[in-house]
Amino acid sequence: MKELLKKVFSVKTSSPVFIGFGTFAIFTFIVFPGLTVTNTILNILSALIGIFTLTFIFYYLKIDKMYENFTHVEPGETELDYINPEELKPKTKKNNPKWGNLEKYDDSKPFVKTRSKKTK
Repeated sequence: MKELLKKVFSVKTSSPVFIGFGTFAIFTFIVFPGLTVTNTILNILSALIGIFTLTFIFYYLKIDKMYENFTHVEPGETELDYINPEELKPKTKKNNPKWGNLEKYDDSKPFVKTRSKKTK
């Protein structure tokens, strides 16, 4: 039972809870009421308190390290790992013997149809 209580109330697990409640209290009782006051100086001070609180939370949670974990993806197995590498090579096109040699034709001459349609 003591070990369970030590795990539940350790600094590692309880500090995020207290930080969350503290942030909620700062924004609820200081920042938002300060922004609604008609005094400009209090508006600026409460906005600065809110910005500093957000930067503290940003660095406390180490959000930049969390993004590194999401962007770095270990290569895994794919279906291409099981295919023979020779099958992945592109196949070369064979020339169609009915077309003949296309290099000997000149684009400057118009195309003339040589086949005629069969009539029944």
